[in-house]
Amino acid sequence: MDFVVTGLQTIASMGPMVMMPIIILILGLIFRVKINVLLKSALLVGIGFAGVNMVINWFVAQVADSVTNMVANWGIQTSIMDVGWPARAAATWAFPLAAIVVFVVLGVNALMLITKTTKTVMVDFWSYNHFIFTGALVWYATNGNPWISIIASAVDFIITIKIADWTTPVVEDYFELEGVNFPTSNSAIWAPVAYALNKLWDVIPGINKIDINPKGVQEKFGFVGEPMFMGFIIGTAIGLLAGDSIDKVLIVAMSTSATMVLTPKMMQILMEGLLPFANAVKEILQKRFPGTDFVMGIDAALTVANESAITVGIIMVPITLLLAAVLPGNKLLPIADIAYQAMWLAAWPVAFGKGNIFRGILSTTIITCIVLWIATALAPVHTQLAIAGGFVLPDGMQFISTEDAGEHLIGFCLQWLAGFLA
Repeated sequence: MDFVVTGLQTIASMGPMVMMPIIILILGLIFRVKINVLLKSALLVGIGFAGVNMVINWFVAQVADSVTNMVANWGIQTSIMDVGWPARAAATWAFPLAAIVVFVVLGVNALMLITKTTKTVMVDFWSYNHFIFTGALVWYATNGNPWISIIASAVDFIITIKIADWTTPVVEDYFELEGVNFPTSNSAIWAPVAYALNKLWDVIPGINKIDINPKGVQEKFGFVGEPMFMGFIIGTAIGLLAGDSIDKVLIVAMSTSATMVLTPKMMQILMEGLLPFANAVKEILQKRFPGTDFVMGIDAALTVANESAITVGIIMVPITLLLAAVLPGNKLLPIADIAYQAMWLAAWPVAFGKGNIFRGILSTTIITCIVLWIATALAPVHTQLAIAGGFVLPDGMQFISTEDAGEHLIGFCLQWLAGFLA
């Protein structure tokens, strides 16, 4: 078992750029996908992930100082440092029951496919870290009860995959990704929340009449409404709010503009590799199991390529900082990967709002409040998990957490329930 854990940790530590091609190669060999399709898919997926990471990481590096200046200008006082999702994921894979949870999730997925209670084949092994995280949360809440932890991971997976099944038409219609869905628990659980909020906006006079979407803006304002120009305006606003010099404002503006344009193009490369592989696996499964329309479960990170999600996500950067400053009960300073998480959270609100940026901002703001509260509440357990995984607390810092951890609504609820019953 230690060999399996070490192997999984090693593969996960390489990041999705290397890990996902390895997973695709392994799965492709198991399902006997044609070697030319398999190799091309593996390489393009790796290249796509590399491109997305480079663009997002570069963007964060360019705007980080401005974000820090905004924090200083607004006098935000928080006591919990956001160490970023990579630190959370690394600590998760170091959890003692990680390998067991992986095999349990695989088994549950297979059982659900056999009993036809799902059509989703979860092929994204990287995203298994979300279910492991839930198990780890429950582990600490129950003083190390392995059985309850494993059951909690399985429950998280079952809920997530059923939501993924439900959202498949949305993924195919709005995100235009045929035959795939997103069974990642830190994303899927916000789909029903976004759906309910969109229904609420439908019945509120005034709000239900406002429809601002990229296509409509482009049609009305021409070049000014294109993503590159909107990104420039948003970036300029961030720089001005930070009190930056003119040259820094222009750097942030151009960086934001470039991110709006380059992120979807990197995702196109990724999808050029992923979809042929997913379709090949799907065809093979359908031959072996006639009458079943399988769907490939992949990483919800693909949603950040959407124009509305990018736009809302970048607008949410200053809004999230403002929320961190004024939200009662919040103690998290969401700095580490605030831009990426904001785009991530915006995906379902803009999807159910059919690209409506106005509704996307409203819904994402409410969801972000919940995320900040959860991240704050999970800080003590998150800190224990991180230290066990080798993280060293900075001097003077008592607790750490991540905005990413706050997105695990199912894990938080199961952790609370397990702690209450224990």
